[in-house]
Amino acid sequence: MLEQLQLWYRHGWIRAIDLSLAQQLAQQLGDDDQATVLLAALTSYQLGRGHPCLDLNQLYVTPEQTLDLPAEHATLESLQECQTPQQLLASVPALANQDSAMQALISSVAVNQTNSPLVLEQQRLYLRRYYRYEQQIKADLAARMASIQPVDEHQLKQVLDELFGRQQSISWQRTACAMAMRSRFTIVTGGPGTGKTYTVVRLLATLQKLRGHQQPLRIRLAAPTGKAAARMSESISNELNTLKTINDVKADIPTEAVTLHRLLGTVPNSRGFRHHQDNPLHADVLIIDEASMVDIEMMAAVVNALPARSRLILLGDKDQLASVEAGAILGQLCEQAEQGHYTPELTAWLNQTTEVALPFDKTDPNGESWRYLQHTTMFHESRRFDPNKGIGKLADEVNRQQCGWLAQWLHDSDAMAAAHVEFDNIRMRAVPRANHPAVQQLVEQGYAPLLQLLQQRPDSADEVAIDTWAKGILKQLEQFQLLTAVREGDWGMHQFNQRISYWLFGDQAAEHGWFEGRPVMVTHNDYSLDLRNGDIGIALRRTSDEPLRVAFPTAEGGIRWLLPSRLTQVDTAFAMTIHKSQGSEFTHTVMILPDHDVPILTKELLYTGITRAKEQFTLLCAQPQLVLKAVERRIQRSGGLANG
Repeated sequence: MLEQLQLWYRHGWIRAIDLSLAQQLAQQLGDDDQATVLLAALTSYQLGRGHPCLDLNQLYVTPEQTLDLPAEHATLESLQECQTPQQLLASVPALANQDSAMQALISSVAVNQTNSPLVLEQQRLYLRRYYRYEQQIKADLAARMASIQPVDEHQLKQVLDELFGRQQSISWQRTACAMAMRSRFTIVTGGPGTGKTYTVVRLLATLQKLRGHQQPLRIRLAAPTGKAAARMSESISNELNTLKTINDVKADIPTEAVTLHRLLGTVPNSRGFRHHQDNPLHADVLIIDEASMVDIEMMAAVVNALPARSRLILLGDKDQLASVEAGAILGQLCEQAEQGHYTPELTAWLNQTTEVALPFDKTDPNGESWRYLQHTTMFHESRRFDPNKGIGKLADEVNRQQCGWLAQWLHDSDAMAAAHVEFDNIRMRAVPRANHPAVQQLVEQGYAPLLQLLQQRPDSADEVAIDTWAKGILKQLEQFQLLTAVREGDWGMHQFNQRISYWLFGDQAAEHGWFEGRPVMVTHNDYSLDLRNGDIGIALRRTSDEPLRVAFPTAEGGIRWLLPSRLTQVDTAFAMTIHKSQGSEFTHTVMILPDHDVPILTKELLYTGITRAKEQFTLLCAQPQLVLKAVERRIQRSGGLANG
């Protein structure tokens, strides 16, 4: 069995850390416990794919699909040498079927002991650290949900009438504000443009207005990445400026959001944070935006550091891609949120706070079994996209895994766009290779305004004028963006960045790592420079005879200038992966798919890429049929967060 795992590693099917865990356990347990050794390696492998645990039921029902070993590494030689997952399971007598595998794990000294690396719960096998994370989150959220807060419904209704006005139809934004008053845990989920920022400002105003005679609530705003935190700050500031009915509490609503790492306080050379159970955050309310990007380890750190008396409010789109690291926190907590599943008691209470009753179909007599949904509000109507055409219709169909309208569009994008108004802001280009002239033409047109701005550097050395020029260039970077599904290969992010750099800047880009006009994305938090993963800057010369510097926007609306030599972990950002684009929006988004199927092509990936576009979306792909195949595939991460 170990020989087979070594072959899997040699052919790139599992990671070195997966094999190492198996080898260490084999040394401790000997040849008599191959079942535990193999399942431990598979659990570690699943963790690398984003699953906090190995679901044994899924493993036995669909072993190849569950493990999803990367086909791109398979050669004729490897297929002859390596046993398939099903064959490898069958080769160990104790793993002949799921029941015997469960029995072997239960009797193993390496499972469920205090110092063991593995924990078995029901049919889910965990590495102990991730089991603790999940249990910590479940226990904390259960306690916050159980802490029902006293609310004067009449006073709450008066405040909501003031903030939202009289309603002629159901307002889910208003419902979310009412929901947040009931307990110390709330989720607000919905797609782009559905009003999450609009709601959160009014939610905070509601909390501040109903706090009684106490001091203003201490509110903290956070997001997983620097880019998402900056967008949260900007959106809340803009919304506050338009809201005239909260002048009495406006000063008590913060606008500055920080990254979760900065909120918790990183400790150098450690996985831990400065804020934890023994040194909690000073916050009465914590709001986390883009919560779909938060992994299980980070969420465990958050709830560990947040006092039990504090409110935790999660904002995000449950249908977006899950976190890069293990876990699918928001997706699991919001499962079935479209149907509501509110208990009759909750529905009756919410109806007291509004003049328009909740839709009948959102009430479920058995809603108590959907415990997280009793604290969740989902927004359905986008103010940004028309659901009947273009980006809105495409995103909705992909999200619902329907292919009728999509297939029609893919069949002849140009004809559809010319003949039907519903295709007004989406285009598709079938390109046989990544460096096709049509791709180059699209890129050059998209980045032409950027090149023009680069030529408009102020003649004087006036710092204000130069900073204004840099701000304009950074703003222009939000107008056009290429998104790739993969990082490596001819259709990957790295190759496209090299290609685009050459198309736009010629030999200057090929000969030098740094050149004027190079946009960069920070790939790791750098606390010494106060830069966060996802921050975007651009290389510029403040005057024609000065050396290159990289301009980054500041939270205060200014510009920071840093020498390129100080930036050790950045990528060129003409193209970025769809994963890295989460939390961002671009006027024209171009999504590029590879010419072959890969497991990462899912409906969540497509939906996330499509919804980064504000006004125009273009799809580039070699094989349109792969788009339909991707729509049929969805991310289903294992985990027990919603169980028990």
